[in-house]
Amino acid sequence: MPKKQGGHLTMKDRRDIEDRLHDGESLNSIASHLKVSWPTVADEVKRHRTQDSPHYRSFGEKNLCRFKSTCDVIGICGIDCHSKCARCSHAVCNRLCDKFEMIEDCPKLERAPYVCNGRRTRLAIGCQYPNWFYDARLAEEEARWSSVDSRQGVNCTPEQLEEMVGVIKPLLKKGQSLEHIWQTHRGEFPVSYRTFYRYINLGVLDICNLNLPKKMRYKPRKKRGKTLPFKTDLQGHTYEDFQKLPSDVQMSAVEMDCVEGKKSDEKAILTLLFRRYCFQLMILMPAQTQECVGRVLDHIEILCGKEEFRKHFGIILTDRGHEFLDPEKIETSIDGGKRCSVYYCDPLQSGQKGRCEKNHVELRKILPKGTSLEGLTNYELSIVCSHVNSYARPVLGGLAPIALASQVLPEDLLDGLAIQRVEPDGVILRPSLLKELGLR
Repeated sequence: MPKKQGGHLTMKDRRDIEDRLHDGESLNSIASHLKVSWPTVADEVKRHRTQDSPHYRSFGEKNLCRFKSTCDVIGICGIDCHSKCARCSHAVCNRLCDKFEMIEDCPKLERAPYVCNGRRTRLAIGCQYPNWFYDARLAEEEARWSSVDSRQGVNCTPEQLEEMVGVIKPLLKKGQSLEHIWQTHRGEFPVSYRTFYRYINLGVLDICNLNLPKKMRYKPRKKRGKTLPFKTDLQGHTYEDFQKLPSDVQMSAVEMDCVEGKKSDEKAILTLLFRRYCFQLMILMPAQTQECVGRVLDHIEILCGKEEFRKHFGIILTDRGHEFLDPEKIETSIDGGKRCSVYYCDPLQSGQKGRCEKNHVELRKILPKGTSLEGLTNYELSIVCSHVNSYARPVLGGLAPIALASQVLPEDLLDGLAIQRVEPDGVILRPSLLKELGLR
C-alpha cells in the first residue's frame, strides 16, 4: 500500500497489481489488498497500460488493419510471394501499406480489468484486436517522469517574458550582469534572476549565453558538445503535439539525427530513418549547421520531387540539437511552399526516436565513436549506408530494410545517393569495410 494515506503508489504496489492481474484477480480484490479505493487501481491500470511491453511480447506481430478481411493486395514487400499480404505471418501491412488503418480497440477492454494480462493473455494470441498490457516497470518509469514533468516549465506568461526581455536585453548589451539588473529592477520582474538564468539555458528566451558577461569569461562546468546561440520557439512542434497525430501518421514519420566524429571535425553525418521499415539514409554534411541541414533536405527534394518528398518525408521527428532548431528552414520547400512538418523530442529524451538511435549502433560498428569524418567521402558513406541497410532485421521478419525501402521509395532517390543492395553474405559491419573494398 502507499506509504501514507493519499500517497502515491510504490514500485512494490505496481508489481502487486501486475502479479495479481496475471493471476486473474479482480480490480476490487487488488484494491482491497493494497488498502486503496477501486478507482485508484482502475485509474492506475488505464493510465499506464501499454501496447509496447517487451515483457508481454510473446506472440509476435499480427495484422491490425481494419480492411484485412476484404484486402486483395499481393507482394507489397517485394518478395516473389503469391499469397495475400493480409494473411502474411510477418504482418508487413502494419508497416508498408499506404492504406493501412488501425483497427479499433477490443470492446472488452472498455470494462475492468482494461488490459490483456492474466487469463486474457492466452486469448490475446488469436485475438484480432490490438493488445494492451499493464507492465509494472514501465508504469513506474512513466509515473516518475510525469511527476518530474509536472514541476518543470515556465511559470509566467509569454507577455511577462517579453516584457522582461525588453528591459533586460538592452542592459546586457551595456555589459551589466543579471545580478545587477535584478538589484535595480527587483520589483518589476515576476521571477528571480536565477530562474531567469535557467530560462536562458532552456532556450525559451531571445537571449543567449553569449549575451552574459560572466558566461563568456568562465569555462563551462560541464562540456555538452557544440553549442550555438539560438532562439527556440517550438510551439506546435513539440513531442506532445506529435503524439496528438493519428497512430498511423506517427508510424510513417522519419526520425532525423546527426552523427558526429571527432570533436575537432567539422563534417557530420545527417541520418534519416523511416520508422515503418527501419531504412536509414546517411548523408555527409560539410558542417553541423542549420544551413547544411536545409541544403541536404533541398537536395533530397530535388531527387524525389516535391510531391514524393511530401509523401515520404511529410512528418519529421528530431531532437533539439542546434543544427535542427530552425523549423522554418526544414519545413520550407525550394519553391517557398511547405513540404513537411517537423516535431522535436523532449529535452534529454532521445528514446522518443529510439529506432534512429538503435540504428546508429549498426553504423558505429563501421565508424566507431572517435573516428574522424574529415577524410570520409560521399561515395564511401554511400557504401557504409548500403551495408548497414542490407543487414537483416528480426523485427522485419528477417528482411533487410533496403529490400522493403526499394519497393516504396523513389528509385531516383536511392540512385542519387548511390545506395545499393548488398548480398547478405557480402555485408560487412566492421571498421575495415572500406579497406576490404579497396577504397582506402
